[in-house]
Amino acid sequence: MKIKKIKEIDDFDISEKTNKFIAAADMSKGKKNKGGRPKKDASDKASEQIFINVTPVEKARIEANAKELGISVSALCKISLAKFI
Repeated sequence: MKIKKIKEIDDFDISEKTNKFIAAADMSKGKKNKGGRPKKDASDKASEQIFINVTPVEKARIEANAKELGISVSALCKISLAKFI
């Protein structure tokens, strides 16, 4: 079977079979799935920030510990502070 090139829009096959195929494949009609996870409740959102000053050596040690555990510095700090909350 030889495939011919489409030079103009008029050359494009717009048969009933093609239209049915396009309609079946078109997922944008009806419900639209945004994707991603559901939004958190306002009470569950982490919206407040705490800033601390550390020495360069302390920062390096914190970052090394977080990397060793495979977590972020923020997660390490939250875990470390959890017993005081």
